[in-house]
Amino acid sequence: MNLSDAEVVVTTQKEIDDDTHMGDWFRLSDYGDTGEFYNACYSYFPDENNPVFRYPVWENIPDSLINKEWFCPNFFEIRDALERLDESDVEHFVAWCNYHSHNIATDDPHFLVAHYQDNHTSYPEFESEAMDIPDDAFVYQSITSNFFDSERYPVEVFNDNYD
Repeated sequence: MNLSDAEVVVTTQKEIDDDTHMGDWFRLSDYGDTGEFYNACYSYFPDENNPVFRYPVWENIPDSLINKEWFCPNFFEIRDALERLDESDVEHFVAWCNYHSHNIATDDPHFLVAHYQDNHTSYPEFESEAMDIPDDAFVYQSITSNFFDSERYPVEVFNDNYD
């Protein structure tokens, strides 16, 4: 999923009711924010006063951010926030949001990405150092077998006669 490649067909309810379906594809990377996107949509349908936009088809947009009657008003903020992640991390980020009950459509996307990065950043310099540690360095050597002297009282502990 790459929101920079997102596209959506925009039409209006009037076009659907009249069975003309005059909608067209809008490449969302051409717009910087929701206002620019809706201005382009309004200018595409100049004959309609207060058009009710519908979105029958979309590509590269998760279903949590769009449906046929609704387009997420935070889409462009989410797109900008996800640009801070590697392309391979985006799907993990969405799964992480779902697992932790974060709603990417309503929560602050910049905060969510920052929180995800704080908890899931890999540290390659430490990983390479860990590979250089010899295997015998992890052998447990601190407590000897004489620390707990269990052989000293084996009869007294389990004997019924305490007198």
